[in-house]
Amino acid sequence: MSFELAKEILGYAKTELERALKTGDVLLYRNAADKAFSALVVAVNAYVKAIEGVEPTSHGERRRMLRKMGREGLRALYSDVMKTLHEEAFYEGVYQPDEVEYAIKKVEECVEEMKREVEEGKRSDDCRTDA
Repeated sequence: MSFELAKEILGYAKTELERALKTGDVLLYRNAADKAFSALVVAVNAYVKAIEGVEPTSHGERRRMLRKMGREGLRALYSDVMKTLHEEAFYEGVYQPDEVEYAIKKVEECVEEMKREVEEGKRSDDCRTDA
């Protein structure tokens, strides 16, 4: 799994969300939200594997590894995005397009940040829920 795959999945999510909002298709909306969360999972897995040499296998493990790595901002964002995109939008069917669009924007920013950090070896802390 890689950052490029995460960006590809995110592209599908954005396209589906746009179509869902135009057509009012709630199932497509839910799927788009979950795809966006999936992109974050793929990116975090790639990031942790590149830095720690181990690929997390669960949401809890991802959050623990990010905390261990000193990436509390990214850990908090992961939890926040999981709640918005995966739990609320996908599972519960909560229809809040503004929240989903914001979460997708944050996922996009963080995928780029993690990719850049791994490629350049430079640490950033732009992935925060308050940014």
